[in-house]
Amino acid sequence: MKKTIQSIVIVSFLLTQLLCTIVQAHEVYINTSKVEHTINLPQQEIAFDSFGYNAFISLDLSDALSLSFSRGEWTQTKDNHAVLVGEMAIKSVGSAAHYSINDAWYLSLSYDKWQDSIQAHNKKHHLTVYDEQNHAKSYTASLGWGKEIGSYYLRLSTSMSQTDWQSERTVSIRKNITSHTSQKLDTTVASLAVDMSHFVVFSQDTAFTYGAQLSWHQLLKDTLTQEQGIKLKRNNITRRTNLKNSVNQPNQLTTEDYGQISLYAILQLGERWNADISLNRNFATNNAPTQDETYFSLGLGYQF
Repeated sequence: MKKTIQSIVIVSFLLTQLLCTIVQAHEVYINTSKVEHTINLPQQEIAFDSFGYNAFISLDLSDALSLSFSRGEWTQTKDNHAVLVGEMAIKSVGSAAHYSINDAWYLSLSYDKWQDSIQAHNKKHHLTVYDEQNHAKSYTASLGWGKEIGSYYLRLSTSMSQTDWQSERTVSIRKNITSHTSQKLDTTVASLAVDMSHFVVFSQDTAFTYGAQLSWHQLLKDTLTQEQGIKLKRNNITRRTNLKNSVNQPNQLTTEDYGQISLYAILQLGERWNADISLNRNFATNNAPTQDETYFSLGLGYQF
C-alpha cells in the first residue's frame, strides 16, 4: 500500500511542478489515478483497484513564491459474490511552498498526511474478519535546477523525505480467536531525479509538452516498532499475550531502495486550460507485488 500511494504523490508532484514551470499563474488542478492493493485471507483473496481523485490549487504570492494545497480520496467496495466483501477508503491532504531562487534554481517544502482503512466482512455471519487502519505524515524538502535547451527543458532535482507511519491491524483467525498487530514506522528516503521534456507549439494558444523522468529513491533510515497480540475468548474469560520488539527489516509497511520511470504528456488548451496523462513504473525493487505494476493518471487544470 505504501509504495502505491507514494507513486501517486510523486506523479502529482511531478506534473504540478512542471505546470508551474511552464506558466506562472494561479491554478486549479484535478487528476484521477488508480490505487491497487490485495489482502490475502484464508477464505479468499480480495484485490482492490480503486480509481480516485486528487484536487490541487496553487496560488502565486509573487513571481518567486507560490503555495499549493491538495486533497485526494480513493474508495471502493469489492463484492465478488463470494464469502467476503471488502471495503477500502483512502484520504490524503497536503500543502507545499515553492520558491524560485533564480531562473534556474528552485526550492520546495511539502507536507503530506494520509490515512487508509481496509476492512473485510463475512456476509453470512455479519462479522468483520479483517480490519486495518493506517495513518501517515510525511515531510519533504527538494532542491532543483532547470534549463531550457531550445524547445527542450532539462531538470535535475534532489529531495529528502521523512515519513512516520502508524498501523493497527486485527485479523479474525477463527471464530473466537483474533490476532492484533500494532506498528510504528519511521523512514528517511533520499531521492535523485532527472527529467527531460519537449515543448511543441501548435498555435498561439495551443501547445503540447511530453517528457520522461527517471528517479532513484534510496532508503537511509528504517526503524520499526511492533506489538503483536493474540486474544482468546473462552466462556467470557479473556487472556492476552503480547510481544514487543524493535527490528530493522522490511515488512508490509516498510519501503526499500527502488527506481522509477515516469512518462507524461501535457496539452495546453487555450490560455487557461491544460490536460495531462502519465504512466509510472517501478524497477529494481524486491517488492514483488509492486515491481511489475504500472500506475496511470489523468489530470485537468485551469489557470486564472
